[in-house]
Amino acid sequence: MKGLLRKDCYLMMKYCRVFFLAVLIFTIVGIKNDQVFFALYPIVLSSIIPVNLLSYDEKAHWNSYACTFPYTRKAIVSSKYILTLCVLGASSLLIIFAQVCNMLINHNFQLFGLFSTFAVILSCGLLPPAFMFPFTFKLGSEKGRFAYYTGFVLFFVILAFFQEVTDNLSLRITQMAVPHAPIVIVFLIVFGLYGLSWFLSMKFYQKRDL
Repeated sequence: MKGLLRKDCYLMMKYCRVFFLAVLIFTIVGIKNDQVFFALYPIVLSSIIPVNLLSYDEKAHWNSYACTFPYTRKAIVSSKYILTLCVLGASSLLIIFAQVCNMLINHNFQLFGLFSTFAVILSCGLLPPAFMFPFTFKLGSEKGRFAYYTGFVLFFVILAFFQEVTDNLSLRITQMAVPHAPIVIVFLIVFGLYGLSWFLSMKFYQKRDL
């Protein structure tokens, strides 16, 4: 597992520098601007990095090459899900750091506001890969590309569904003094969907002909 994660880290350092640069720029801008866009955009951008790595793996015929190593298909799938959690966790902490700086600058530091912010941005980051990974592992990156776009459509549909919550967020993300019940519910639902997606991806990839 460690070898698979290191391989993906090398790929990210080589092919995903632009993504990380964009995340860093939006995070820095977010220090001076507490609009929710500057918190959500970098986290959603980070969420597609592991999915893009699957495309690079297929172009390099890594799936066939990996069969010569003592890696199970479950381990290969799990490495992508673990990598996604690591990337999103790191991006979320970076965004939280920006929000802390913003709160200190504006003299309105709120601890529960940070918890709510973390739950919102991590939920938004987990949703696209949770939807895209099963299609990609079952059909391949090319045939499963439609799920890439559908995942983002689903992401915005869910944001619209919870319009009351997103309306509050669109004003000032630091105004969330206490965790909102809908935010906690959505957070738990998204984590459950991510676990279900993980399970389905392992099942699909084990039955797939490489």
